[in-house]
Amino acid sequence: METSRYTLPLLLIAFSFLLTLSAQMTGNFKCGEPGDSPSTCRSLVGYSSKQATTYGNIQTLFAVKKLRSILEANNLPLSTPRAQGVNPNQVVRVPIPCSCSNGTGVSNRSPVYTVKKGDTLFFIASEIFGGLVRYQRISDLNKIPDASEIDVGQRFWIPLPCSCDEVNGQNVVHYAHVVKSGSSLGEIASQFGTDNKTLAQLNGISGDAQLLADYPLNVPLRACNTSLREESLDAKMLLPNSSYSITANNCIRCSCEAANNWTLSCEASQLKPSSTWQTCPSPQCEGAESLFVGNTTNTSCGPRSCAYAGYSNQTIFTALSPDPCSGSGGNSSGPPGNYASTFSSSFSFAMVLIQCALICLCLL
Repeated sequence: METSRYTLPLLLIAFSFLLTLSAQMTGNFKCGEPGDSPSTCRSLVGYSSKQATTYGNIQTLFAVKKLRSILEANNLPLSTPRAQGVNPNQVVRVPIPCSCSNGTGVSNRSPVYTVKKGDTLFFIASEIFGGLVRYQRISDLNKIPDASEIDVGQRFWIPLPCSCDEVNGQNVVHYAHVVKSGSSLGEIASQFGTDNKTLAQLNGISGDAQLLADYPLNVPLRACNTSLREESLDAKMLLPNSSYSITANNCIRCSCEAANNWTLSCEASQLKPSSTWQTCPSPQCEGAESLFVGNTTNTSCGPRSCAYAGYSNQTIFTALSPDPCSGSGGNSSGPPGNYASTFSSSFSFAMVLIQCALICLCLL
């Protein structure tokens, strides 16, 4: 039949369109590849409640060990009390321990929620945890026989989405952002300093048509460059813009600001050390007795600074910047921006090319 020559190409075109449409958000975050060894890191989720709450309540809900961790992630003063109010729909960044295995990242067996009277899995997922997880995911990973039948007093692990993956070879902090109705990839990308192609690739979608409201979107937050040694006890510390961390047994405060050329800035915290040390070791810079962590001095050839490089059970490590008089200065890292946000050609563009080729085949 004359029409038979068109049958296969048209079927292929239809299939490619269906493939494009099927690229929907799942709420799960890719982390590594199936078969990889398990890995862990710290990730972030963006939590908001429709009701007024407090930082203390958020700490309890997400089983965060120290309130300080939430304060650090939101660039809030350490003096902020647990009872400090959080307005309805205000987004608070909550740090979570992330565990990656079988190609997917989830919070490492926490938080755990106890079912209360009137709760349903859908209500727990969408209202109590602000849409950060789908109720089907709670049901699947807790092996609940019937998601519609749960009992008061039951305890469930809430598997929050997370990732530890590098993005385009750069370290990032992965952030679960719950998509608001009417949002676009471009708007979200602009808000977090990335680009829409990166967001689409990272979340397995082709564009705005597959962006689902009230689903968590994997957003890579660029982390500040560090001088941390591999053997340091805080070697995995990654800080995104406008956050800080108290480290080295309470002796050092490090912060990340894009305005500081995406370089981690650390200094003595002036806090009482933890029980490990009676007093804080001197953060004096190796090779420059007059410099301490966070200090900069000017030489005839230019500035020279002392950076924090980590700590061990006995001491604080430091790193002295190259002597500008020796001509060994580093390369400029360029203007602020999220350079972890460049991926190869997008899925949607590839689909358009395939569809155009198939149409041409029909016309032959």
